Amino acid sequence: MLGAGFAGLGAARQLPAKRFDVTLVDRSRWFEFLPNIHELLSGVKSPGLLRIPLAAHARRLGHRFLRDTVLAIDPEAQRIVTRTRKALRYDALVLALGGVNATYGVAGAEQHALPFKSVAQCARIGRVLSQLARQREPGRVVIVGGGLEGVEALGEVLRRHRTGGRLHVTVVEARERLLADAPAALHEHVLSLCEGWNVDFELGSPVARVARRSLRLECGRRLSSDLTIWTGGPAPNPVLAEAGLAAHGAWAPAAESLQSRAHPGVFLAGDACALAEPLPKQAYHALDMGVRAGDNAARTLDGRRLRPFRPSAKPTLISFGDLSCFLVAGEWVVAGAALGAAKEAVFEAVMGQLDADPLWSRLPRALDRADRAARRLLWPTLGSLEALRRQAQVAVLSTG
Repeated sequence: MLGAGFAGLGAARQLPAKRFDVTLVDRSRWFEFLPNIHELLSGVKSPGLLRIPLAAHARRLGHRFLRDTVLAIDPEAQRIVTRTRKALRYDALVLALGGVNATYGVAGAEQHALPFKSVAQCARIGRVLSQLARQREPGRVVIVGGGLEGVEALGEVLRRHRTGGRLHVTVVEARERLLADAPAALHEHVLSLCEGWNVDFELGSPVARVARRSLRLECGRRLSSDLTIWTGGPAPNPVLAEAGLAAHGAWAPAAESLQSRAHPGVFLAGDACALAEPLPKQAYHALDMGVRAGDNAARTLDGRRLRPFRPSAKPTLISFGDLSCFLVAGEWVVAGAALGAAKEAVFEAVMGQLDADPLWSRLPRALDRADRAARRLLWPTLGSLEALRRQAQVAVLSTG
């Protein structure tokens, strides 16, 4: 099993150790709850709250864990080669490697922009933001990308630094509006929430080059930047194409059963998987796909009939710091700071679901997360009349 994110853990839980010899491979020692890593920018979350140790998790499930990087997959020989030159053979493979940082070939992006893809990366961004806020001269922050990650990053910067006057933020988005896959009313609402703060928007402006202290847009405009945050989304892992599972630069096509269309012994889940009807690359889809991929891997080894994956229709929750939270369901958008409690509840529920430890061991971590949420989210709200006023405001932005 390659990859131990939402899809990988979902699959691992479907394969009982009494019947299957399972090895879980990931380059990190942690499972990371990526939907909430933006909260590291403001300090609402700490790295430890967003992580589960994979070795202990695999051991609780009765599986082996190998911390290593996958270099090559040979579906014909049913063999995997890792960076430490381990050769692993398999009868069925669940591939849930996720993606890599998408820089779209922009010169200097890898060298000079901080990626927004892991707990460690976002914790580093949070530290740099704090350093810039302490400087005598206002720091200039550029967020590249106005999609979900970029908007949530902006919300956390404003949560912590909007009243200090020490940071000026510019959001650069190649398309003509923020959250381009959501109803247009949400774009206008985000702009209105930023009025009065030190935030500018460069829309319809792809980045041409990133330098150490600046960016150049394709229109020729140059932006000064003390910190460039890159939220460009995921790109396919090159291993997919090298293994013959996908075309170069593409995700791996899969059948309804999540079997690879090129090699039926490989089951695909999460970002790596390309279904005939494309799905947003969201954690809840990845988790559901992992469950089905793991179940079908077991079924193929048992000679049983495979089941199709049927994605469930779930709304998307997009947080915007302490200013608001957006629930997007098709053409419906509901906005209000009170919805932030729903996103926190999802975090708590899913972390509890994924944690394989017995209840007596899980309980202290759950209580720690709840205590942190109360101190960083609940008490600041109750202690501020302005925050309480925002909690009471809920608006329907679009009804289709």
